[in-house]
Order: sequence, then structure tokens, then C-alpha cells
Amino acid sequence: MSCKESEDTPLCVSDQFIEENKELYGTKSKKAGGPYNKSDRIKRRNEVYRLHFEYGYSAAKIAQLMQVNRNTINGDIDYWYSQVVKKWYRIDPVYSIVKQIESLEVQKSRAREELDKITNPHEKIVFERLIFDIDSKIMQIHIKLHESSAKVHELATTWLNNWMKKNKKAERYMTWFDVIKVSRKAQDRINKIIKDDR
Repeated sequence: MSCKESEDTPLCVSDQFIEENKELYGTKSKKAGGPYNKSDRIKRRNEVYRLHFEYGYSAAKIAQLMQVNRNTINGDIDYWYSQVVKKWYRIDPVYSIVKQIESLEVQKSRAREELDKITNPHEKIVFERLIFDIDSKIMQIHIKLHESSAKVHELATTWLNNWMKKNKKAERYMTWFDVIKVSRKAQDRINKIIKDDR
């Protein structure tokens, strides 16, 4: 593992990834965007997974470290979250992300236990900040999972409505992820329309 200090964060991109990029794209510049063959895409996604879920780096930071287009990195991160959403209720979920959430929960519990033992105010602040950071990371994972689930549902609803229109069907589907602020009167009318339509 090559970890070199940059201005604000340690550079942690695996030696294997760097060497493979040298072989594939030369030493002057790495590939900035697609198209990627299947093998390259799998290697890149695995590296993105490691940097995002294990090191907690943002898409922008990963794009900078790997010298890959940020949209490609965003797509890879969305891919990993969508894998969790697709398999969340199945027997075999994407084990690694679930394991990451559980690991963060364990870290938080240990930090909380240590916080209870500390009497020094400065040390207390450090541990409180650590717990806050862990909570923030857990929340970010859950938000990403929700966003990914909403995106999958929205795409499915759009595809289904396009199919219904193309096949001259009268029905259309609404997505339950839409949140629209309406008056109580409007809500009653909408509920009545849905009830009457059923």
C-alpha cells in the first residue's frame, strides 16, 4: 500500500492499482474516463469501494487520488449503494457494506464506554467529536442507501409509465417517494380521487 502525505489527506491508493494503471495507460497520465472494459471496471470499482467505505473519502477526493473523472467515481459509488438496496431484503445482502455499518456501531459503543471513564475535559471533547464523526458516517451511508432506493424506484416508475403510454393503457403509476406540501383540503381531495379511482 502506498500512502503518501498530501496537503490535507494521506494518499492511499493501492500499489496494485497504480501498477496496473501504469501498464494499461502509461506513466504520463491515467485514464480520465471510459469506456472501460469489464476487467478494468471491476478493478476500478473495487478501489473506489475501498477508498469510499474503508477510508471515508468523498467522490471528489477519490477522483483526485485515482485521477479518474468525478462522474465515473460518482457512478461507481452509486453502483455500490444500489447493490445494497437491491439485496437489502434478500438472504445474501452485500456483506461488506452491512459489515461496515456494524463496525461503525461497534466503534461508537467502545468510544462511548471510554468517554464515561474520562475526567479530562479536553479528552472528553476529543471522544465526543469521534462519536459525532462516527454517527455522521453512519447517517451518510443510510442517506445514500435511501437516495439509491429512491432513484431505482423512480427509474422503475418512469419505465413502467412509458410502457403503459406506448401500449395505450389508461393507468399510470405514482412514486411514493414524492413529498409534496399541500393544504389539508387538497390532501382530502387527492385521497378522495385515489379512493374513487380504485
